Amino acid sequence: MKIGVFLDCLRGWTLDDALRFLADQGVDCIEVGTFGEHVAFEYRLDRLLSDERQRTELLDRLAEAGIGIGAIGCYGNPLHPDPVRAARQQELFRKSVDLAAALGVRTVAEFAGCPGDNEDARYPNWISMLALDDFAGVLEWQWSERVIPYWKAAAEYCDDRGVRVALELYPGSVVFNPRTLLRLRDAVGPVIGATVDPSHLFWQQIDVPGAIRLLGPAVHRMHMNDSQLRTQNLAEAGVVDTTAGSNWRERSWTHRTLGHGHDATVWQSIVDALLEAGYDADLCIEQGDRLYEAADGIAKAVALIRSIAPVSS
Repeated sequence: MKIGVFLDCLRGWTLDDALRFLADQGVDCIEVGTFGEHVAFEYRLDRLLSDERQRTELLDRLAEAGIGIGAIGCYGNPLHPDPVRAARQQELFRKSVDLAAALGVRTVAEFAGCPGDNEDARYPNWISMLALDDFAGVLEWQWSERVIPYWKAAAEYCDDRGVRVALELYPGSVVFNPRTLLRLRDAVGPVIGATVDPSHLFWQQIDVPGAIRLLGPAVHRMHMNDSQLRTQNLAEAGVVDTTAGSNWRERSWTHRTLGHGHDATVWQSIVDALLEAGYDADLCIEQGDRLYEAADGIAKAVALIRSIAPVSS
């Protein structure tokens, strides 16, 4: 297995400094985001798409550090009921797929998105349970009129370019657990798969190794990202908590450095499930812990992965 890092965790660094640090840690590859103003901190998406010399320069700089690109990420809401916002994200997704194809990258990571609840909606409406009368009808409309039609067309676009999609199982999106991912994959085809980020599954009380075994070949990407339930807040808010992430002390859960939310035994069982499922991409560290600087958290995560996974020395 290879060790990866989501490069945007080091936003604010120069690319060369980030690559030196990651190479010193023994990182094999990075996930590159296209959702900011710049790609890999110093390149613009449109310029990379139009200028082969820019792409060659980027690849050469990575190769000099001994680092490849594991995936391209462009996280947003392609199903937003505001047509302008939806079109902007859909265009970004297509450009990200085009860049992946041009760079020889296999996977583009995205959110499935969340539509509104009718043709005239202005804001997304995430249906997470069917307790009230209208919810079942809204959910069915979303899937039949928005989710499946969009992702069928998007998957065809990807397939034509030899790229697959890894949709992060992310609450707030229509695909947020293994069941919803498999529903979309059954409707669209195997171009669609999952980014399994345990940090979002832990607080939903999902058994992560079990989820990986259920998904099997549908696991297209793995984010090594931890979280911790803050038991002092659970009695007040439960796990479905609308407290802002910036107010993490009051929230029922928070992102943690790998191994600081769940111990190495838990992560060992997750890696074992990935091996059992035949997962062949990188273990991509995503560092979002408010208690540790990004470099420190990444170093701790690399050390834990090396202790539990069959990775290169």
